[in-house]
Amino acid sequence: MDFKALVEILKGHGLEIAEDAAEQVVKSTLEWLEAEVVKSENKYDDLLLAVLPVLKPMIFKMIDKIDGKVEGEEA
Repeated sequence: MDFKALVEILKGHGLEIAEDAAEQVVKSTLEWLEAEVVKSENKYDDLLLAVLPVLKPMIFKMIDKIDGKVEGEEA
């Protein structure tokens, strides 16, 4: 994925705000999704609970790149 292109699109629109908003949307969506899977009687969607611990860090790592800076890296 070309994150530089995303940064250019969001430049001037508050990149840090966009990153924070994306993080909150994904966090809330994943929490909701986990709760729904637990309530669901369908056992196939339980597979999602097995892969989420692997996917979450990958997703949040991508979100962290929205503003063009990665947390923990020096500028």
